[in-house]
Amino acid sequence: MRINAVAFVPSAPLLVPAVAGGSAALDDDLRSAAVDVTRRLHESDEIIVAAPTDHAGEWGSEATWSFAGFGVPRRPSPAGAVLPWSLGIGAWLLEASGWSGPRRYLGIGAEPWSTPAATAGNVGLLVVGDGSSRRTEKAPGHLDDRAAGFDASIARALAGGDPVALGRIDPELATDLMCAGAPVWRWLAAALGDDRPTTADLLVDDARYGVGYFVAGWRFG
Repeated sequence: MRINAVAFVPSAPLLVPAVAGGSAALDDDLRSAAVDVTRRLHESDEIIVAAPTDHAGEWGSEATWSFAGFGVPRRPSPAGAVLPWSLGIGAWLLEASGWSGPRRYLGIGAEPWSTPAATAGNVGLLVVGDGSSRRTEKAPGHLDDRAAGFDASIARALAGGDPVALGRIDPELATDLMCAGAPVWRWLAAALGDDRPTTADLLVDDARYGVGYFVAGWRFG
């Protein structure tokens, strides 16, 4: 798998305006950044969306999003498989960014991880995942004083183009801090091996709802 670019986005359903409803405008900046960094993958020959899921799995291009659990089913009902919602966020971003090319969806579960089948040409990775969900008292997991430092280390890794640091995320601490993105970030580090991005930038590092949200882009070569 020859990776030419990676985009990091949150797994927040609020990225989808219909899910966010009347408060959608409050997160226009986060949504716009996520769409923009997804669009950077358009120079790839294929895009693979990777996201944490309860069980590992792979879906083809016929699969798509439906946020029926959030009151926003896809209309008309999709003929193909409905993706887990974390992968559905990636599918929605591909549409929002205007991508119509080949794509696959990879659900990352517990180790050991599988590597997607090789493909000809350049592959862009859309990596979906959140940081800690324990950044504030009102966060889903309430406040944990370790969460801010934990998320700061992720932000440094993303800004510095450091997959080794992502691979060193402590899975037990990540579980304590309700960091849903840890498995997919550690999977990415393993998939990259010795490869390092030539450019990296962090567009968003935010915890507006007590959850660590990151938007970042890496480019290789």
